[in-house]
Amino acid sequence: MMIFTRRTGLDSNLFSHQTGFTLLEVLITIVLLVVGLVSVLEVFSVGIFADADVENHTTALYLAQEKMEEVHSASSYAAIDDFASARTNLGGDFADFDREVTVSGDPRQVNVIVAWDVKGVDQSINLVSLFTDYDY
Repeated sequence: MMIFTRRTGLDSNLFSHQTGFTLLEVLITIVLLVVGLVSVLEVFSVGIFADADVENHTTALYLAQEKMEEVHSASSYAAIDDFASARTNLGGDFADFDREVTVSGDPRQVNVIVAWDVKGVDQSINLVSLFTDYDY
């Protein structure tokens, strides 16, 4: 005796062996990739800001040292007082920087302050030297 079975619809075993990703797995993967990408971009942003900050500090130190060298090359001890100046913008290539020179006391204490603005916060470098009469 022979038994025939009639197949109606799709075989339930047909879907049980399929491979692939579910929608939930794909969504979780996308979320993880986005979080990782945002983290990497944040690190780059911090690195770029740190690089600009180091460049500003280096430039400010150079500008302060340049003015201090001018004071050091003064023709006489009394001429040091002529270098005192209020805070002024340097202009030109250094328009982002201001410089102030104060001279006080005996021996002469010379402060060269170079300031600049970073995101609304005033940053500065103060270079201090003492000059005596026997240096000249």
